[in-house]
Parts: sequence; structure tokens; C-alpha cells
Amino acid sequence: MSAATKLAQIQVKIQRGREHFTELNNKIGAFYATQPYQVMTRREPNRGLIYYLTKVEPVPTHIATIAGDVIQNLRSALDHLAWQLYLIGTSGRVNDEKVYFPIADDATKYGNRLRKLTYMRADAITAFNSIQPYKGGKDEKLWILNKLNNIDKHRLLVTVGSVFRSINIGKYMTTISAPQVQKVLGKPMPKINLFFKTADNLYPLEKGKELFIDKVHAQVIPDLFRCDVVINEAGLIEGASLIETINDFITVVEAVVKQFEPCLI
Repeated sequence: MSAATKLAQIQVKIQRGREHFTELNNKIGAFYATQPYQVMTRREPNRGLIYYLTKVEPVPTHIATIAGDVIQNLRSALDHLAWQLYLIGTSGRVNDEKVYFPIADDATKYGNRLRKLTYMRADAITAFNSIQPYKGGKDEKLWILNKLNNIDKHRLLVTVGSVFRSINIGKYMTTISAPQVQKVLGKPMPKINLFFKTADNLYPLEKGKELFIDKVHAQVIPDLFRCDVVINEAGLIEGASLIETINDFITVVEAVVKQFEPCLI
């Protein structure tokens, strides 16, 4: 079997993960289209104009399951890679060894696992050591991917609804400055969208939470805020954008497979 054929077999799993990722993107887009977050304002004389949430819909369960499908396919791609390396290292002899892509909780446990891979060629071992697939290693995201995959095998991958992602400072500033600018320039001020990520994402996002406080007599400006669907596992990955996280996993796994290409010859 040629290296290209071996690589193609591994990439089938990655491609399937990408297909699930497209579906995930579409489902999250459909969720946003339902306008699951609603912001209103109230004026309090002693505090100001307060923007607060009056609606936060729960994230549909199927979004979590699709995310789990992507993660499972990516983890499987790594094990498919390990299997091909095993066949090369043993000249095609299939024994009873449990073949897997070694990922561990720390460097010591990783070293112990790697020592058991006696059927791997030296170049494959070197490649494993270069990526350091363990917590605190160079490719720590592989460790997170592995942990999430194990979680998804036993229970639903936790997708904790939403967080407060950003505020459109560009729109805010241009709106309050527009009358003065038009007076000076004699023409309307151009619209500028400039979103700033907030220090506190207000996780978990809930009805009633306050997003922003302006001056008490300030003009109400609509559509200033963005919320986001996130993934949350305590001590592992907390309040991180689901789409960005899954996309990062795809990128990392593709890069790892590419790094091992010379070992498949």
C-alpha cells in the first residue's frame, strides 16, 4: 500500500469530521436565526441606562451531539494514523497489541505509554515526541480533544448554552458622535462596526443579566451585543466558543497527520 493510500484512509475520518462541522455551523446558524437572545433597556436614575437580557433560549441538544460526532471522527483519525504506523513498524504483521495514538495527562504518563509502542519505527517515535500530545505539551489541544471524546462516549458532551461575547463599540461611538460629525462635515458619518470582546463573558448567560450601563439620558442603540454558543467542561475547557474550538481541533489534527506523512513511507 502506498503512502498516499494510507494517508487517504486516515483523511476519510477527518473529512467526515469536516462534514459534521459544516452541519454544526448550519445548526448554530439556524439557532441564532430564531433570535434566542433578547436585550432590552431600563433607566434607573441612580445608575443609568441599563441594557439587560430578557430572553436566553437553551441551546438545542442536537448541537452538542453533532459536536461530539466531529470530535469522535478526529480522535478516530489519530488512531487510524497509529494503526498505519503499527503496520509499517511490524511489516504488516498483525498481533494482539492494542494500537492507539498515545495521548496522556502529563509527560510522565505519556512516556510510559510511548515505551509500550515497541512496534513503532524510530521516526514515528521521534514524531510523537515532537508534538508532545499531553497536558502541558506542545499540542495540548490533542489532550483536550481526547478528554472530550472520552466524555462524549459516556454522556452528552456539555454545551452550556451561551455567553456574552462582545459589544459593538464602533456602532456605539459612531451613533453618539453622528450629529456632531454631520454638523462639522456636512454629511452623514459612515457606519463602523468594531466589536470588542468583554473581560467577563457572564457565563452562564441567563435572563436578567446586565450587559452594559450607559448614562441615564443616553440614546438607546439597538443591536450592540453579540452572544455565543460555548462548550464548558470544568477544569478542561470553560466557556469557549464551540465553533472556534471545534475548528481548532480540525486544524490541529490535520497538522499532526501532515507531520507524520514521512513516517508512512
